[in-house]
Amino acid sequence: MRYAVRVILCLMAMMMGWTAAVPAQSPSWEHSKWLDLPMERLVAMADKDIADGNKKDTALICYTIAANRYESSLPQEQKVMCKDANMRLWSIYFYDFYDYPKCFDCLTRAHEIAMAAGIEDANIFLGFGCMYQTISEECNDYELGSKALEYYKKALSVGLDTHDDKHADMACTDVLAMAHVQSGLKPIAEIWRNYLQLPEDNETWILRRYNKMLYQAFDCVENKRYDDAIKMYDRQLQLIDTTQYSRLVYFTHIEKAKVQALKKDYRKTIEALKQSERIAVDLEMKDCKLEVYGMLARYYQQLGDHHAREHYYNQYTMLKDTLTNYQQLASVSEMEFRNELKGVEQEMTDIKRHREVMSYVTLVSLAFLLVLLVLLYLMYRKNGELTRSNQSLYQKNVEMLRAEEEERRMRRQLQEKETAVASAIAELPSSPVDDEPKYKSSHLSADDKQQLLSQIIEVMDTSEEIYSPDFSLERLAMLAGSKYKYVSQVINEYYEQNFNNFLNSYRIKEACKRMGDLENYGNYTIEAISESVGFKSRSTFVTSFKRITGLTPSQYQRLARQEVQS
Repeated sequence: MRYAVRVILCLMAMMMGWTAAVPAQSPSWEHSKWLDLPMERLVAMADKDIADGNKKDTALICYTIAANRYESSLPQEQKVMCKDANMRLWSIYFYDFYDYPKCFDCLTRAHEIAMAAGIEDANIFLGFGCMYQTISEECNDYELGSKALEYYKKALSVGLDTHDDKHADMACTDVLAMAHVQSGLKPIAEIWRNYLQLPEDNETWILRRYNKMLYQAFDCVENKRYDDAIKMYDRQLQLIDTTQYSRLVYFTHIEKAKVQALKKDYRKTIEALKQSERIAVDLEMKDCKLEVYGMLARYYQQLGDHHAREHYYNQYTMLKDTLTNYQQLASVSEMEFRNELKGVEQEMTDIKRHREVMSYVTLVSLAFLLVLLVLLYLMYRKNGELTRSNQSLYQKNVEMLRAEEEERRMRRQLQEKETAVASAIAELPSSPVDDEPKYKSSHLSADDKQQLLSQIIEVMDTSEEIYSPDFSLERLAMLAGSKYKYVSQVINEYYEQNFNNFLNSYRIKEACKRMGDLENYGNYTIEAISESVGFKSRSTFVTSFKRITGLTPSQYQRLARQEVQS
């Protein structure tokens, strides 16, 4: 029973292991349950993961599922959520993975959804502007910088038209920065006047005041009033803090450093850059670190500090190698119209297919487990019946041993009386002795047989020699005072068995007694018990034990211990 249960449990474990292994064919199988979640729940889960800051991969999956739910038949609210999910994907790919091709895919998809749904979203144009600005800076491409400025201006215009204050303020900062680099502030005069009309309420006053200071600072730089520009940058740094506006603080230090460089005060230039470096390193802003390392290497070169220049140039080179190389960036412009997220769609298709497979596997597994449970139940019942049968056999053997022990006791009492009578007769006058041999022929009389039987039983009941491995028929005949052939004849006629089986029956009964005697033999193994009663072979012992008691030695020993312990 125990071996059968082990086999069944192994089969169950194999079945469950195979069932668990099936979904491993799909890398996102563990998230397949999210396919059925409402879009609102998916976005909320992803937003929470982003807020936690350490579950970007999980957020990517949630946003991807939500983004690919888009259909023209969706309600307007659902379309907006699909568009926003694509924008959130863009943000993760841009700021965390620097996967610019993926960024363009997400922006393009968001833009298409927005146009189809009749939505004006300044954030989409901000995203495009940020992408083109990044590429232009990496590649020193003036035309891409101009394209970035146009997208920023579009974002600012849409933000003003839709009263999207948050993105309008962000776009204004980018418009000022790019215009200052590309063509100066004059070309953006009209859009700047429109921005100045916005009120400074409690939620927007910091960014709007910052942008106004930024405009004045850039205007001072363009008119070569460098000291006034530096004062304006210092005022900006007093206005904002690193906790809430880390990138703006970084950017302001960078612009201040550029002005110090225009004054050829390279020590103060490096001092400002060090402030930027500290922010970039603390917040792990890789794009900012790349920029500041390059600038530090350049201005340490101006100071003639070649050791520091070499250090920052190496930092710059090592970091750049980890980011997207120039060929990848240059090829992004060719991917503006790619709008198919084939990988994600294929993954979602695989997930659905795996769900169908798992449904089938689950049904098969349940059927298999049900069959196993039925088999276990039947085996449990059979084992219960077998246990009861073994207990019954054990009790019969115990009762038989007790009966034999009682019979031996009575036999000894009778022999003691016979001995006493024989002693009394011996004291009477003796009669002539018959010197004739006891057995006149090879045949024993009935009385002779009975007398020899008593002598045999006496030897078997009292002699410890029978438990010696070398005990033989000849030795029994010697102890019984007869010839071995007569002893064999009596054993065969009275017990209907040969000497070996007759001897083994006594040995097995003694083995049973010793198994029940835990005080003296509790630590004995089956082999030790077998050897102690004269068996040379374990197999012979087991075969004889089973034939005589109906139980195996281990079964008998276990039941004996259970009875004693209970």
